[in-house]
Amino acid sequence: MDKRKVLAGAVCVLSLIGGCVYYSNAQKQKDMEPPVLSADAEKFSASIKADEKKLISGVTAFDQKDGDVSDSILIDSIKKKEGTDSDFLITYVAFDKSSNMASLTRTLHYSDYRQAHFSFEQALRFPENQEIDLLSYFTADDCIDGDVTPFITLDGDKEVLEGEPKKGIYECSVSVTNSVGYMTTLPISVEIYEDGYDERNQRPQIILNQYIVYMEKGEQLDASAYLDHIEEGGETFAVSGITSSVEGTSESEQQSTASKQISMENIEITSKVDTEKAGVYTVNYHYTSEETGYDCNANLIVVVE
Repeated sequence: MDKRKVLAGAVCVLSLIGGCVYYSNAQKQKDMEPPVLSADAEKFSASIKADEKKLISGVTAFDQKDGDVSDSILIDSIKKKEGTDSDFLITYVAFDKSSNMASLTRTLHYSDYRQAHFSFEQALRFPENQEIDLLSYFTADDCIDGDVTPFITLDGDKEVLEGEPKKGIYECSVSVTNSVGYMTTLPISVEIYEDGYDERNQRPQIILNQYIVYMEKGEQLDASAYLDHIEEGGETFAVSGITSSVEGTSESEQQSTASKQISMENIEITSKVDTEKAGVYTVNYHYTSEETGYDCNANLIVVVE
């Protein structure tokens, strides 16, 4: 055999052996252990306005090889904790110089968190046999994300949502989910009425200054404060005898927009709102015209948080 071939083969074998030895030693020296994350408390409180530095405060990371790597800590996610109103699971991650990653999850209590608030500015009452773009009547505001109106979804009777509904009361709901996975749902009732001459020209309408109000538990509700005026026969009637008003509007200011008045005594208010118990309630306002005998209703949704 050619000595040169033998020598070349020996060199290849030695190179292979050397490469294996080098790889083995490199693997032994390579840092495979992730850092260890620790927190000073399993649960902590913060404001929804707290920045990342505040939310990371109290969490440290130590690596056996690299030492303190707390400056690598990041917030990986914040998700709603099931079964609670204001508790969230916040997950942190940290890295050592070899890019090994570790994670830690603890409970974050937002001290000033509230569910998203919906708003709509007119009664959910529409003529029959017409398509209704119900979604366009709602807006939503979230304490974390701000305006979340584009993310509102509707559920309920498909005749209302997709068709041209007949006369009746239809139960639906609006929902919105914010960036931390908290879904807020509001049940609503949609009234579809039979459109006609009498409905348009004879039946009065109760107009409220708000159609949904949010209250804290224990807060007092004055339902009369949400009455704005009554429209009847093409005229606007102020409501006299209201004991208080919304957002600082006095009774005299409310009456200045209408030349005629209807006494508060002529309006029946039915309310089962329990401000000591969280929930969604409805206040009903009913008025019957002394002149025509036609009556009307308006509903105020009250959400006690």
